[in-house]
Amino acid sequence: MVMLTLTSLLVVPGLIVGLAARLSLRMAVGTSIPVSAGIVTIATYVYGRSGVPWSLAGYAVATAVTAAIVGLVGLLISGSLWLRRRRRARAGGRPGEPADDTRRPRSPVATPSPRRAWWWLLPAASILVSAWLIGQMIITELAATPGGTANIFQGWDAHWHANYLRFIHDTGLASPDQAGLLRYPENGATLYYPSTWHAIAALVMGLRGIGAVETYNLVQIGSMALVFPLGVAALAWLITHRSFSRPAAATSAAVAAMATPLFPGLPFVEVMVAATPSGVANGLAGLVAAVVVASLSDRRLVPAAALGLVGVGGIHPSAMVTAAVIVLFWWLFEGLWRPVRGRVRDFLVLAGVGLAGVLTLLPQVLTVSEDADEISAFQFEINADRAAVWGRAVALQVRHVQDWGVRWVLLSLAALGVIVMLRRLVLWPILLWGGVLVVCVNSMSMFGNWTGGALRGIGSIYYNDPRRIGVLLAVLVAAAVGVGVGVTVQALAGWAARLIDPITDPRGTGAAGLRVAVALAALVATGSWVVQASPEYASAAGANQRAGRMVDGHDLRAFEWLSEQPQAYSGLVYTNPDEGSGWMYATHGLPSTARHYLQPGSTAPLTTALFFSMDRAGTDPRVDSALDELGVTFVYVSPPNYWGFQKPNDHLLRLDQAPGLIKVYSDSQVRIFAVRAAFTQEEIDRILADSPFPPDRRTPLTRATELYGGE
Repeated sequence: MVMLTLTSLLVVPGLIVGLAARLSLRMAVGTSIPVSAGIVTIATYVYGRSGVPWSLAGYAVATAVTAAIVGLVGLLISGSLWLRRRRRARAGGRPGEPADDTRRPRSPVATPSPRRAWWWLLPAASILVSAWLIGQMIITELAATPGGTANIFQGWDAHWHANYLRFIHDTGLASPDQAGLLRYPENGATLYYPSTWHAIAALVMGLRGIGAVETYNLVQIGSMALVFPLGVAALAWLITHRSFSRPAAATSAAVAAMATPLFPGLPFVEVMVAATPSGVANGLAGLVAAVVVASLSDRRLVPAAALGLVGVGGIHPSAMVTAAVIVLFWWLFEGLWRPVRGRVRDFLVLAGVGLAGVLTLLPQVLTVSEDADEISAFQFEINADRAAVWGRAVALQVRHVQDWGVRWVLLSLAALGVIVMLRRLVLWPILLWGGVLVVCVNSMSMFGNWTGGALRGIGSIYYNDPRRIGVLLAVLVAAAVGVGVGVTVQALAGWAARLIDPITDPRGTGAAGLRVAVALAALVATGSWVVQASPEYASAAGANQRAGRMVDGHDLRAFEWLSEQPQAYSGLVYTNPDEGSGWMYATHGLPSTARHYLQPGSTAPLTTALFFSMDRAGTDPRVDSALDELGVTFVYVSPPNYWGFQKPNDHLLRLDQAPGLIKVYSDSQVRIFAVRAAFTQEEIDRILADSPFPPDRRTPLTRATELYGGE
């Protein structure tokens, strides 16, 4: 039911807007997810500015308003075209003669011929089957872990994402420029963080009545399982639809979608490392790029293209750049030489769509620009010679993906796709792959001249992380696999039909059946391959980092006890970001000072100062003043730290002698202290009496002792 709810929230609003734009039902469904994301992106920002809480009703209102605007704009465009046709007819044209722009051949997807309209069913079914396989494989592995689908991910970004969707659910504040209220509870400092995915997940949480952790797990898996086959199939269609037959384009898109789970990075590694918004957005980028290009031949798609661009940008800014780069390469190396409606018209439409997206997300663009220096500082270089780095990038052996080795058969099929593209002079995907490859290589081993710095500037959009850049490479390679297989099998079918039809079927109807047969055979073979090979990747996605490394049963028991204590929710619970105990906000809504593994730094000066002085509580007036100003009622300590380079913090590990604190809970690695000044003596006595692990009955400091020594 969670997946059905998620799918409805992703599809229905965009479908309504698509129908309002007078798209066909299948085109409205096909473009619905990025359009829905665009609606959420705009609505959450507007609601945040106007003080309206984010809710299902708010989503419905935003959808209705968007549909009305799109419908009105569509009527105005239709009216202007009708008037232009009338003027041309009066100027001497034949009565009822259509305008030039309607006489031009349109995209085969936008206006299919009736006889072959059913070919779209092939990629549609393939996308659904591929998404179902991905989702089922990962959920099966996750369900077998302790806690099942509510198992806490013991990794980096999931901590923040689960807390964010809990925050939106509890407060109704989904505007991306209000994320600082969650990130910095000390002062709510300004922070702009894309919230579209989290806002949708928060609606799922409310509608299904499940916890934030389970919601995060299931919505992460469901959204990534759906968008990657969809985006790869759309990219394969974009590569083939102008240069190959309808059956070849449909088969290529279908095979590309079905082959997506054969790539560990699409989306299994993204699930495994919890790169959720980035993975979802860049998974959709191929679809958005295809819709933008298709809007050149069918102007009814312009609203979907603009909203889709806004939507992926609202999920993660890098995806807007990804979609723009795909369109740019298509235009430079195909659209300019084979324009759809004319070079000037094509350029104006593409520029208009891009401008609409950038202006809508201007606050986000400016914020990302302000953080450019910090983002570009990320380093993921490896210790390997230049030739080895090039080899790794070509073979998609980036971080984490390399754990499964080189998939030679896939690379060979992609090479076949390159040959097919070269034969028809479809060069832009190859050149795009080459450009992304150079950026990926530079992220692993920076070039020594000025080009290295320039490429780092480009790569900073993806944090100069070869894994993130590798996602784009894998999407292109997966699309090439679809093109190689799809075009080849249809070429074989056409060749066989030419030999057989004159003898067995002079009318030529047997060729259509043969084309369907080879397409289905290719899909069945690819699907069988997925069933055999992909469970290995799904196991890592569903079970890795699920073994209680940061938050185990001791922590969950302590969270539950703390949630029942006086003033647990009236102030703040001080936690060490390095230890991941800020998960208490996602699990129980406890107001921890750390909602992310990252340290707040100078943005939250009191919180940071206490990190280095908590052991002086009761003896240093500045520490006591900071505790009072922040409203800290409890201090929660639960080593070890997340990263190996993070050293144990003695200021938090040696609080027993701090006069301003009193230990009230001591179980394994978990220590909870009450701030004396925040409670009366009667309240402290009651807390101690209620403690199942009071300090006078100490338990071994198991994992912390192993790492840091005895108490």
